[in-house]
Formats: sequence, C-alpha cells, structure tokens
Amino acid sequence: MAALSPLLPGQRAEIVSLIPAVSGGVHDYAQVLGRHIPSRILAATPETALSDYGNGQIVLHFSGYGFHPRGIPMWLVQRVRQLRRQGARVGIYFHELFASSMQPWRSAFWLSPMQRHIARELGGQADYWLTSHEDGASWLRRHCPAVPHRVQPVYSNVGEPDTMPRGRTDRIVVFGTPLIRARTYALLDDAFWHWTQVQGLQVHDIGPSIDSDAFRQLVETGRVQAHGKLEAADVSLHLAQARFGLLSYPQRVIAKSGIFAAYCSHGLCPVLLSDRYHDHEHLHAGRHYIPGLTALMRQECDPAAVGKAAYSWYQPHRSQAHAAAVLELIGTTHEHRARP
Repeated sequence: MAALSPLLPGQRAEIVSLIPAVSGGVHDYAQVLGRHIPSRILAATPETALSDYGNGQIVLHFSGYGFHPRGIPMWLVQRVRQLRRQGARVGIYFHELFASSMQPWRSAFWLSPMQRHIARELGGQADYWLTSHEDGASWLRRHCPAVPHRVQPVYSNVGEPDTMPRGRTDRIVVFGTPLIRARTYALLDDAFWHWTQVQGLQVHDIGPSIDSDAFRQLVETGRVQAHGKLEAADVSLHLAQARFGLLSYPQRVIAKSGIFAAYCSHGLCPVLLSDRYHDHEHLHAGRHYIPGLTALMRQECDPAAVGKAAYSWYQPHRSQAHAAAVLELIGTTHEHRARP
C-alpha cells in the first residue's frame, strides 16, 4: 500500500495530536496513528502553555475522563476556542462523548448533562470530526453544526497482521483493562469452567493485575494463566495463537472497543458477553462473534468461520484507513468555513 503523505501540497502547518496526560487506549491509538501521519503528540493539561499547541492542524483525541477526573474538562473547551481564534484548524476524534446512567447514586447520573454540554461545545468548534460508532455519530449530527465527518470503528493498538494467522492452539484469551477483564470473569460460571476442562481449553489472561480475591483464586487453582501487562508485540503473539477471545461489553457500541478490534484484527473468534445481540455497525451475532457463553458451549457457531468473518470485517478500518480519513478530512475542511 502506498505511503500516506502527512500534509497537503503547499501546506506547511504542523500536525499536533492532542491527547490526555494519562496512559491508556487513547494514548496508544494516537501513537499508532502517528506511524502513518508524522505528527507531534502533546499530552495536554490545563497548565499547558498555549504556545505549546502551535497554530496549525490540531487533532484532538477526546475522552472526557482522560482530560478531567469527572469527565468535565471545561478548560479544554476554552483552549479549543483559543486555538481556533489564533488560526488553528481543529479536528476531533470522539473516542467518548459522555457517560450515562439511570442510577442516582452514580456520579454519571448527575454529571451527564454537563458532559453532554462539553461534547456539544467541542463539536461546535470542530472543523471536522470522527467517531467510532453510529450511535455517537447520530448524536453529533443532531446536536452540532454540519461539518465533514467519518464513522470509523477503532483499530487494534496491539498489531494488525497482514494475513490471518493460522495454527491456533486450544487457548481462550481475556485481554484488556482490569475493569473490563474483571467484569468478564464475573460472568463465567461453573458450567463454563467445566466446559473448558472437558474441551481442553486453557484461559490466558493478559493485562495489568486485577486486584480481587476471586481472580487470584482462579490463578491459584490453575483455571487461568496470568501473563500480566505485556508489550504490544507480545500481546499480538498470544492473540495470533488463541482460538477464542472473551469480552464483556455493550454490543451496541462494540465498534469503539479496542479489545474487540484486537481480537478481530488477529482473526481469533470473539465471544461477546452482552445484554443483547442486535445487528449493529455491520456486525452480526453468530457471524462476526459468538453471542454469549451458551452459544459458545453449545457450539452453535464454527469458531474458525467466525474468526475469518471478524478478520474480514476489520480490514476496511485498519489504522492506515484511519490515517487516510484524517488526511482527507484535513483537505476537505481546508477552506470549509471562516474562522470566528
């Protein structure tokens, strides 16, 4: 595939990728994107000097909780306004829009209106935007001015094999953040563990340590082999060898899960644990993932066929496709609207 040109003909502006000053998936996403679009990555805080941002092309990777512990970074809205006034063009990848909860005892219940306000304000300042799933895109179209945009499911931060790996072993991988992995393990009952024993399947856990007695017991009893946090290349090796990948995640927004993207990019068979399984984002239950533990244990789907379909679904939105979309949007918006 031809190399991507980082700037448009005649364009001299530096591209700055704006990320939260915390490690995590958004940081990794920006690092991978930077391999295709040479750019300067800036971990921004309220104290970051305005001069550090430059006045060229800004690509903001927005996740409210990354920029503020309560997900309400009003300072970021003001900073984007300042950047636009001094001539910068700002594109936003909305990794997250806002939290939502129907439970008054959770902070998201009370903070969601302010988070929505921030998302609207940022969308109103954007020269273009991208997001990972159609639900988010529909919200942005309703609440923000019409600007060029793309819906791009996230890509894998831990490798994208050019060909589908072969030679699967009898392994199930549970990969991701401690919170998501702990949520996954909480759904695995005695019937599942008995099934893995009968089938000769070993569960391999990859990610930072989970601080719970229940998880430690799974490791001590040999039900789970824990590898801890690994480098991306080592994670990729494990995914290339595994037969299944388990993930507890809401199906309607699965396109924003970097874990699901990692499973699909490596062609193993994703097993999705969700409260519902409607066709969404061109993903179909039983075709691109196994819908739940019952379907897995009853062998209602062919794992090899599901893994192949998941790998094929992933290909149009590999990391290079994201980079191409960003460059295209920069070109589309070069003269899109006057600065305020």
